[in-house]
Amino acid sequence: MGYDMTIVQERDQAEKDAIAAARTHAETIPTPHGLPEGPERVAAAAAARDAWEAYDRANRSYFRLNIWGMSSCCELMDRFGMLTSENAPRFPSPSEYNLDEWPEDPADYEGEERAAAEAEATDNGRRFLAAVQSVTAYEPQPVRGIPAVKFSSNDGWLVTPAQCEAALAAYEAAPAAVRGAVESEAAWWPRWIAFLSYAKDRGGFCVN
Repeated sequence: MGYDMTIVQERDQAEKDAIAAARTHAETIPTPHGLPEGPERVAAAAAARDAWEAYDRANRSYFRLNIWGMSSCCELMDRFGMLTSENAPRFPSPSEYNLDEWPEDPADYEGEERAAAEAEATDNGRRFLAAVQSVTAYEPQPVRGIPAVKFSSNDGWLVTPAQCEAALAAYEAAPAAVRGAVESEAAWWPRWIAFLSYAKDRGGFCVN
């Protein structure tokens, strides 16, 4: 299990081009497999690692953490006061909307598959999905950070732009030396902060 976090607003062409270029470059790097142990193998492994890390950085609209990584991320965010403790509203039950099961969400698809899902959607299904969205997107006022519960499962939570902005403000209020120490402690942390900053201007991000 992991957490796939994707920014709401569709990637612009510049980001798409950067991702394509970084991937093309990474795929041209020879793999170290088959090379004998020694400096050449070490150099090849480092080059491949650097190329794929550059690909990850180019993909600014996506961030993934495994269970351990999310636990570490939440621990660091909590240290800076970036998380809040509000409980989430209750998720609706399909039976409350005369449904036998959770309906397909057209938003989970693209192109023809999305059109097909929209054509099959019922009025009750649409109302149910709207009620679910009101839970996943809940934004307690005043906004002081990101509700920690939104990182407790991969149920499609929406971290709103205002929540991203409040979390970043809490982080930036910390002394520079403290922020620098964390950036040294967790190599991925600066990219996470950059992701939050990018997300606050692009509709927030979903946690799946």
